[in-house]
Amino acid sequence: MVKLNTFKHIILLPVYNDWRSLNRLLTIINSGIKNNSVFKTEILIINDGSKKKINVQKKKLSKLKKIKVISLKKNLGSQKAIAIGLKYLSRVKNKFFITVMDCDGEDNPNKIKSMLDESFNNRSLIITSNRKQRKESLLIIFLYKIHLLITFFFTFRWMSFGNFSTFYSQNLKKILSNNSSWYAHASSVMLNCKIKRLYAKREKRYFDKSNLSLKGLFEHSIRINSVFLKSIVLNSIIYILLINILIQNIYGNLIIILIILFNLLLIYVKKAHYLKDLTKIDQFIQNIKSL
Repeated sequence: MVKLNTFKHIILLPVYNDWRSLNRLLTIINSGIKNNSVFKTEILIINDGSKKKINVQKKKLSKLKKIKVISLKKNLGSQKAIAIGLKYLSRVKNKFFITVMDCDGEDNPNKIKSMLDESFNNRSLIITSNRKQRKESLLIIFLYKIHLLITFFFTFRWMSFGNFSTFYSQNLKKILSNNSSWYAHASSVMLNCKIKRLYAKREKRYFDKSNLSLKGLFEHSIRINSVFLKSIVLNSIIYILLINILIQNIYGNLIIILIILFNLLLIYVKKAHYLKDLTKIDQFIQNIKSL
């Protein structure tokens, strides 16, 4: 029989100013923890240079015995915050389970248990939560579908999941290899690991409306694709050769120009966000506190 609280489970949460949503999420997580669980849940918050003071209502979180906050020196964005959190966790010697998720309510905390159970039974895989439905405007939903199709067209990978994922800590080395997590957590998982997909609708935010803009979606798409730059360049060359053979007209030339511009944009983003050594994360950390 497995002993109680044998396995450590750390939930990694990037936060920028939205402490109200974080407290709502932690309250739900706390209430969902069962006394007879074989997992001991801890929280690792990555304070992504928030302008608002840290505000975690720990008195309401009786079942969460350990909450740690890593505060970054400046706002780097959720993807880099997650990469820093994962690199920090890679220094922990003992093995444990990790869940990465956003704190705004769109990732359903009630799905943590099923993802954790799957991870427990499939320790070499990354368990991803894939979106069945989204609750943004029709335009954002349409453009997101276009993003999925473009990414698949150039990478042959269907990237229908975001940050919400659960995995055994032995996978950290693979996820963090080649520093691709610095650009996008989901792309790093897809590039470096084997995954198992679970499906859930994207929930409504706890407070306010989604702040995903057209610009944000565009930048998100570019970052995701930049991780696959090598394969995209190779596939682009193949597509250009085929277009030169099959579509010898102005439309073919236009498609080729768009493909070239897309590649140049990916190269620019790859260079602009380049980080040679992810092991030196301490340069981004202001302090680490246990609450």
